[in-house]
Amino acid sequence: MKKGCIVLHLLCSLFIQSCISDSVKNLGSGYFYRDEGGDIKDILCQNSNGGEIPATILDYIYNDEYIIAKQKPKYPQEPLYKRKYEYGTSDSLFYWIILKTNDVVLGPLSWQEYLDMRLKYQIPVELSLY
Repeated sequence: MKKGCIVLHLLCSLFIQSCISDSVKNLGSGYFYRDEGGDIKDILCQNSNGGEIPATILDYIYNDEYIIAKQKPKYPQEPLYKRKYEYGTSDSLFYWIILKTNDVVLGPLSWQEYLDMRLKYQIPVELSLY
């Protein structure tokens, strides 16, 4: 009976681990995309000096230097984030750029601000959201 409980416990642990790892994607430099289902999709950093992009991420792309994301804010904002973000309107989409080498987070940005920052930081065309 004891062996059966141990085997069952191990199988449950493996199942839980596989579910957790499916909801997290490593983006490099300590950043990861987390999909908890529903509208909890965000980008966080495990480093204390790193930034974050709060829920809800609609699309993202990344390379070794940058993370680019499109977001529609979730209201009310979850309390787990480091800071409270202010948005002009809840109906808008916002854009974010993370400069991974410096842990700089630019956002929330309007479409025009996003385009201006792409030019300023010379972000390659391959890192575009459609």
